[in-house]
Amino acid sequence: MKFIYKPISVISGDIINSTKLTSEQFDILLTRIKEIQQWISDGNSLNAHSIRRGDEFQTVVHDIENALRYTILYRIGIKALGKQFDSRISFAIASNADLRESVSQSMGEAFVLSGRGLKNLKNDKLVFNSDRLELSAHFDLLFKYLDKQLTELTSRQCEVMLPMLKNSDELSISELSQHLNIAIATTSKSLKASGWPLISELNLRFINQVIGSNHV
Repeated sequence: MKFIYKPISVISGDIINSTKLTSEQFDILLTRIKEIQQWISDGNSLNAHSIRRGDEFQTVVHDIENALRYTILYRIGIKALGKQFDSRISFAIASNADLRESVSQSMGEAFVLSGRGLKNLKNDKLVFNSDRLELSAHFDLLFKYLDKQLTELTSRQCEVMLPMLKNSDELSISELSQHLNIAIATTSKSLKASGWPLISELNLRFINQVIGSNHV
């Protein structure tokens, strides 16, 4: 057990219509969730995860400025598997957490806010909360637009965006086209069609706001 006072982020999610997936599809999904969690751990070795019943996942994020990118990474990574795959995700940032060996047994305001947000999700698939009300208020409408954008993406568009998210937007169009083995012009067109420039800009705003609010 470890009590920490600094802010952490908790990402909680579940798979939509998981009972309709075949056994093979479920295995593919589980492998992808584990891959995403490994990518997030590569970003910060302190980040920890859990998977419950195979269709519920949770991540504790210590590099909180990356919480939005990790959340989108989950959503995009899962949607990239095909039109049968999607998720609902709630993430939160808050101070004071009681971290235990098991993520599912850990406690604190970020866990409460994240879990409550997921439980209350109905028509939306993405929600954010924080113990800093000005932070959650600032992004409320922006994330509603983001949710709509992510929901409308095709699995192919998600595949194109995925390497950008994994590499913190550090890939050039040329490098991405080589990675995907498609033409540079096609890569550029696909990224623009997916809304990536605005998503990347929103992520940068989130990073700046979180870092700024964390130093108030």
